[in-house]
Amino acid sequence: SNTVYVDRRYAGDPLLLTWRDRNRSIGIILLIKPVDVDEVAKLRSTGLRIADDADTEMMVRSQAIDIIRKAAAYGSSDVHLMMRGEHAEVQVVVKGGLRVLTRVTQAEGEALARAIYQGIAKTRDASYTPLEFQNAQIPGDELPPESGLTSIRIVRGPCYPQALDGAFMTMRLQYGSVQPNMNRSDLPKLELPRRPSGEFALARMGYTPQQVSKLTALMDSPNGVVIFTGPTGSGKTTAMAEALRELARTKPQRRLVTVEDPVEMPMEWAVQMAVTDTHSDSDTGAAFGERIRVSLRMAPNILLLGEIRGPDVAVAALEAAVTGHQVWTTMHVTDPFLIVERLEMMDPTRLARRVFCDHKIVRGVIAQRLLPRLCPSCSLPLKDKPGVLPERMVSALQTWGDLSNLRVQGDGCEHCGQDGTVGRFAVAEVVVMNAQVMRDFIDNGSETARENYRAKPDSDPSMLESAIAHALEGRVDPRAVEDWVDLIEPKRETAR
Repeated sequence: SNTVYVDRRYAGDPLLLTWRDRNRSIGIILLIKPVDVDEVAKLRSTGLRIADDADTEMMVRSQAIDIIRKAAAYGSSDVHLMMRGEHAEVQVVVKGGLRVLTRVTQAEGEALARAIYQGIAKTRDASYTPLEFQNAQIPGDELPPESGLTSIRIVRGPCYPQALDGAFMTMRLQYGSVQPNMNRSDLPKLELPRRPSGEFALARMGYTPQQVSKLTALMDSPNGVVIFTGPTGSGKTTAMAEALRELARTKPQRRLVTVEDPVEMPMEWAVQMAVTDTHSDSDTGAAFGERIRVSLRMAPNILLLGEIRGPDVAVAALEAAVTGHQVWTTMHVTDPFLIVERLEMMDPTRLARRVFCDHKIVRGVIAQRLLPRLCPSCSLPLKDKPGVLPERMVSALQTWGDLSNLRVQGDGCEHCGQDGTVGRFAVAEVVVMNAQVMRDFIDNGSETARENYRAKPDSDPSMLESAIAHALEGRVDPRAVEDWVDLIEPKRETAR
């Protein structure tokens, strides 16, 4: 008999019932018999056929078509099938915002992706290759006629966590002139993607309320590049990841796609693609370029490019900003106002300052350093350790303020693990670009741009000024300021 034994949890699943009805329409009558999951396992162990491969493929194909039908009924522009390693999500983009249509197991997600690529798509590579990026297309005659769809373009490939078979498939839905004629009464309620837990942590990391406010304004920008700068170990990647985490909390409907070498901060709400196995800067640039092209086919709102190391990545970041994307990235420069020189040195033609010095293209630059916080138990007032600081440094510090609260690192104690310091905190400068500073970059150079910007009443102090203020308040040894930020020089009246 045509009896199908089904885990009773799924006996009423709409996809299963749709498959049953489709079989009935072609003359195959199936009896759905709900049983407990242990009975299903027992039936398998006795050799009873649950469904042969053809039946399974037909059912999965039916599920895939049903997902496409529902997406079209919502008027979705895109469908994202996200294999997360432990589960999979089917997400749709409705009126420009990301929503969750359904959640399934990892195995079900992989089966759906294979069925769509190998069973429904007609224009594609010969075989489904999980570890490669692949394109495909589904023609209109393979799609439900009532959906109004004329074709679907597909891009798929691996993403984080690859060790757990992480992967994605994005389907771009193309509609004809005829509006979809579909029943919406049985559509499931769409959910927003899950938001990361916690709160915006930059204030705890050392950012001032004014800096947090400026960074939040940059996060609200619809497009443009935001660059975190600093040397290796300055915490820029951590701070940028925290900003993106807050974006996922406040704007979960936005799609974030990252291209990284390697993936440093797992973001379960994002599509993270790794650049691996490259052996030169040119190889890395080419691999980044390929991943960026793939990412743009996913219609992201936000792009993270792990680091601008060469001209190809820089040009791609600027082009993405110009075409309406918010782009986050990092760059190794010692001063936020040196990004223009750094980019021009990469490629004086494609990255000439006149090309990209527009505050609608480069929205902001954040510079950051991490300073070791003095242990309050064993650090010592400067007067108790005369001669420990160079006279040059003491003379310069006297021009910045009163030294009565200045402290230096002690020998260590039980409170700090004999280290003399207790953790690290950030000193930062958030530069929000505007038309005037960009004109200064083009016409007068970076030094003038820096001086004029810092003369504004709402500008941040420089990192050096902030670090010296912390030293004068006894939070950090002034020697650490010179180790991690810059030389301490006598204060000028115009210094900022």
